[in-house]
Amino acid sequence: MPKTALADMLLEQDSLYAAIDRPEILALPYMQELRDELDAMIKVTKTLAHEQASLEGRRQAVTQELRIAKSQSRDLMVRVRAAVRSHLGHRNEGLVLYRIRPIRRRSRALPEGAGLPPMTLSPSTPRPEPVPVPDAVFPSED
Repeated sequence: MPKTALADMLLEQDSLYAAIDRPEILALPYMQELRDELDAMIKVTKTLAHEQASLEGRRQAVTQELRIAKSQSRDLMVRVRAAVRSHLGHRNEGLVLYRIRPIRRRSRALPEGAGLPPMTLSPSTPRPEPVPVPDAVFPSED
């Protein structure tokens, strides 16, 4: 079946209805019944076309309402999470339940050479002596 626009089909239905709505055509026994079916189908088609147009407008309105509701929902979620964070504290691990990342301590810096492969000393290489740290660098708290 060829695809035709709704307006073209409605125009064709109306012109066909007008063409068979003549006394000499309606004198045939089966034409009266066909004309009545065509009239009912025209009414159904027009009713559905009007309903589709109103639903299209309603769909656009609902889409706009949904967009507004999503925006308001995002704002509310930010406020709720801020209130939870304020109540529990920024470092509380319980924040994870609310999909909030707690502020965690930074990991300690690795000692120098921790990422390097271990040095292999040959038996003939002397070990370096540890360097004493003077007390002036770290004053005592006496």
